[in-house]
Amino acid sequence: MGQYTVNLIHYVIQDIADVGKYFFAGLTAFLTVGILAVITAKVRGQVGSRRSSFFAAAVFAGYLCMLLFITFLSREPGSRDGIDWTPFGTLGSGPRGDAFVLENVLLFLPFGVLLPSVSIKMRRFWNVLGMGCAVSLLIEVCQYFTKRGYAQLDDILTNVLGTALGYIFYIIFRRWIKKW
Repeated sequence: MGQYTVNLIHYVIQDIADVGKYFFAGLTAFLTVGILAVITAKVRGQVGSRRSSFFAAAVFAGYLCMLLFITFLSREPGSRDGIDWTPFGTLGSGPRGDAFVLENVLLFLPFGVLLPSVSIKMRRFWNVLGMGCAVSLLIEVCQYFTKRGYAQLDDILTNVLGTALGYIFYIIFRRWIKKW
């Protein structure tokens, strides 16, 4: 393994460890939505698959909470300024830049898995991809106006790629479950 790969892996592990501090915010959202979902299911007398969709909603709420913290609330207002509409400008810029690309893909993998798990209307590829693009674009616009991040076309492209890969994992997992 070359030095480039070692540096890339180091950056990714370091950055993932840094976002671990937002785990409890996500866990709080998960537990809150989960408890409310279970209570609602009990009151309505719902069982089985309906409860599993409530569980998926709780996990999705936890993920969205962590996504909000990671991409927006973890940064001071005015700490970053700039916009970069160069497609794939970050890719190939060295191990740090490539780590950012990989992390953006990984950041939206759960989105592609969880969104169709929560919403029947979001079980079509193009719906999930469009929603992933819309959420990513919203994050970039908010980062730009609050100066809490660099608005980059790369981020949108890699987030959409992560959403697509997550959706593929969702389809594979769903087919595997149906076989069982």
